[in-house]
Amino acid sequence: MESKITLTSNNDIAFVTMVNETRANSIDKAFCDELLGAFEDIEASSTYRAVILQARGRIFSAGGDLRQILDGLQRSDSSLESLISALNTTIMAMRRLPIPVIASVQGAAAGAGFSLAMACDLVVASSAARFVVGYAKLGTSSDGGLSFHLARRLGAARALEIMLTRDSLSADEASLLGLVQRIAEPASLQDATLALARKVMDVPAAAVRETKSLVGMAAEDGLERQLEEEKRAFLRCASTKAFSQRVAQFVADSASPRSAST
Repeated sequence: MESKITLTSNNDIAFVTMVNETRANSIDKAFCDELLGAFEDIEASSTYRAVILQARGRIFSAGGDLRQILDGLQRSDSSLESLISALNTTIMAMRRLPIPVIASVQGAAAGAGFSLAMACDLVVASSAARFVVGYAKLGTSSDGGLSFHLARRLGAARALEIMLTRDSLSADEASLLGLVQRIAEPASLQDATLALARKVMDVPAAAVRETKSLVGMAAEDGLERQLEEEKRAFLRCASTKAFSQRVAQFVADSASPRSAST
């Protein structure tokens, strides 16, 4: 089986790269297991000063693999619950890293891909990046901590408005809201991400570690509870006829020749 995640390094920076570009870096159980393994390897090492989460291809991540989700719904098994549990464990492992995690978003970050980007400490986005909410269109609530991170950064009313009424946010819109810290032209995204990582690494390691801990101290326990509540809410939505119909329609549209050509 081909890897979906690679872990490489350059000096003191760890690069966690999503490499399943043929499936738009969609998130399934194997993806979560590999990503969790990368974060565990980083935590076990004392050599890294920063982490960059990036992706190959045109899309950062298309979010949950809807084909697998649809198959699980049709089988009426527990695969969807297992997937969300695996994603939650991975998100918490990333949040608990003592060093900054910087998302480098080159294209669309959709659904759980949006959640994954927002769970990072800092975000650098290409001017071509889009942050696609997606959940409401499928007839479900969020997962991966998106409700937590948007509400914490934007306030409850703005978070609710975005999650229920917006299809997507451009890089510029996300930056104005404070969800993105740097915007770069597509050709210079990697350089801009590295520049931010090195800026952070100019601060002594102990100060970075303690500052990240203090900033996140009040939030991490709340995030873990919120992830569990998100899972329960998502599963309740997933049990409805509307969700099954909308997922099936999305999968069918994605498989059509017209969709494949656009």
